[in-house]
Amino acid sequence: MLFIILFLSARHGQVLLVLLSSLTLSAIGFARLWSHLSLKALSCQLLLGEHRVFPGERIELKLRLVNRKPLPLPWIQVDTPVPNGLSLDDCFSPLAKNTFQHNYMSHTTPLSWYSSINWRHQLRCDRRGYYPLKPPVVTSGDIFGLYPRSTSQFVTENIIVYPRIFTLAQLGIPLLSPLGETRAERRIFEDPHQTIGVRDYTSQDSFRQIHWKASARRQNLAIKVFEPTTSLKIALFLAIDSFQDGELCNEEDLELGISVAASLANHVVQQHCPIGLFTNTCLADTGKPIKIPPGSSRGQLVRILEALAKTTSLVSSPFEDFLQDERPALPWGTTIIFIISRPPEFLQELIATLKRAGYKTIVLQIGSSQNEDSNRSATWYSIKHATDRAGVIA
Repeated sequence: MLFIILFLSARHGQVLLVLLSSLTLSAIGFARLWSHLSLKALSCQLLLGEHRVFPGERIELKLRLVNRKPLPLPWIQVDTPVPNGLSLDDCFSPLAKNTFQHNYMSHTTPLSWYSSINWRHQLRCDRRGYYPLKPPVVTSGDIFGLYPRSTSQFVTENIIVYPRIFTLAQLGIPLLSPLGETRAERRIFEDPHQTIGVRDYTSQDSFRQIHWKASARRQNLAIKVFEPTTSLKIALFLAIDSFQDGELCNEEDLELGISVAASLANHVVQQHCPIGLFTNTCLADTGKPIKIPPGSSRGQLVRILEALAKTTSLVSSPFEDFLQDERPALPWGTTIIFIISRPPEFLQELIATLKRAGYKTIVLQIGSSQNEDSNRSATWYSIKHATDRAGVIA
């Protein structure tokens, strides 16, 4: 239309309309060019002060915007999504107009040539979880705002919020074997793979420990004497499907069960004993179940806490099948601790089978739903309300 007006006004000698149309067309062309160059050499970065925290802690989030060209930008809008479970606290944003809503924060500011601006915020981590940060959307354009343009840059930052950790006393679990029943830091156990001698048989001995070759030589029953060891292996099995009732999951009990697993791992690692974690979940980042063999290295507790932070209510496979797949990899004598909410029907038979195979079993039942008909031949504890106890470690 402007070109038509320019043509007609030039044809009829309307100088004022020709001048006005020319200036308007020039401004539009200039605005389009300005808009096309506005996002060139412009970068936006998200920087985190920490990547791994416990619930209730805060992380400094720094948003840095840099203009590396001689063209000034009269206005820039930066929209940054905030994952659910994280909240903004103590915001500081100089020389900018800021808007903070439930799931994103927005900044609007001018930016001159070859300059930068920083925004710093405090993210409060209220809930356990794995939070990948989404890239901020940067929008700018010409001075008239006629041709806005938007872009976003790839971001690899993520935040891991560990589960809460309690002491065993705060969870209501007595310091019983194999979690420690004496004041000593370690208990002495016998390693069935290290035979150091034989002795005479007594009525209290098991036939499995008879040394048949030595008995034949001595013409008398002889019992194997094993080397004492302080290595106690513990395997935690968290049954995700036991927290589900049909298609619904009791999120509160599941969070308590995850905290119980983290607390046990923290306690056992402090006792310098190997511990592993197996969970039939779908991890938030990979979608795979948790399979961490028992270990006592310095990084074992970190691996367990990170896996529990990424645990979701999605089930990778039924717990019975999951346990049967992982059981052959567990050494003889391993203490298996089940963390469940609703005891499955096969639990009684499973405990008896594991006991005959040489495994120790402990059942930790989470939540207010208790089953009185459950097999109590194994060590059994009920944990209902850990949040009612004070003194949380983290």
